[in-house]
Amino acid sequence: MPTTFRRARTIALAFLPLLALAACGDDNASPSQTPARMYNQIQRLGNPLVSEVLLAKRSHPVHGALGPADDAATLGSEIKSFVTDVAGRAPAYADALGSVLLPDMLIVQTDKDPGTAGWLSWLPLAPFSNGWGGRALVDDVTDLALLAVFGDPFGLDPAGAQGKAALTTDNVANDSDFQSTFPYLAPPN
Repeated sequence: MPTTFRRARTIALAFLPLLALAACGDDNASPSQTPARMYNQIQRLGNPLVSEVLLAKRSHPVHGALGPADDAATLGSEIKSFVTDVAGRAPAYADALGSVLLPDMLIVQTDKDPGTAGWLSWLPLAPFSNGWGGRALVDDVTDLALLAVFGDPFGLDPAGAQGKAALTTDNVANDSDFQSTFPYLAPPN
């Protein structure tokens, strides 16, 4: 037998017990023996543009790491300040918008008709329909968010919305057709 072959065989035989030991495991572990795992939340975006428009860049990590229960207390004043100072809206409108956008989570009411799905469609306010909630693929969430900040979808501040119609759209239309079956999204273009 050549020396090289014997040397390779000796090395392989020496590592065989280590491989066998590494392959052993306890397949009978119960869930109570599974160690607790800790996860770090790195982002959370329910309502479009809450973080991207209404919060300063320095607040994005705070928003992403918070749970929804802490949104109003931690971020409410910053959002209200943006709506009143930057968007020039009345404080009452800022309060109404804050109560709709915070906590930042999507509301889905499964007891409603799924055909009424759409961003803010769960609101019992006109022009919303007290619908299913969530976000539909066809929702132009950027335009809807801009409308909420600079327009008057709630009918609460018509004077504050005057002259801001150009700010309620990004003038970008959807250029892809959605499919009727999963995955529903059109192929990338």
